Amino acid sequence: MPYQSDYLVLGSGIAGLYAALKASEQGSVVVLTKKQRAESNTNYAQGGISAAIGENDSPQAHLEDTLRAGAGLCHRDAVVH
Repeated sequence: MPYQSDYLVLGSGIAGLYAALKASEQGSVVVLTKKQRAESNTNYAQGGISAAIGENDSPQAHLEDTLRAGAGLCHRDAVVH
């Protein structure tokens, strides 16, 4: 049975689901995953998932904290995006 969509997202981890969410603003989306929906590498993130959402947080503070925690191993452009 053929299915047509505007976007195909591979992966159901946090990055894939965020991409699907953003793509859904522009058209129909199919998410393809090799596992159960709840089974992704996001679940195994050692340091957890973080974002600048607190009252005293900011994207700039989050960026600086991420770069500091990366001990010089992070590519700044990748962290910014």
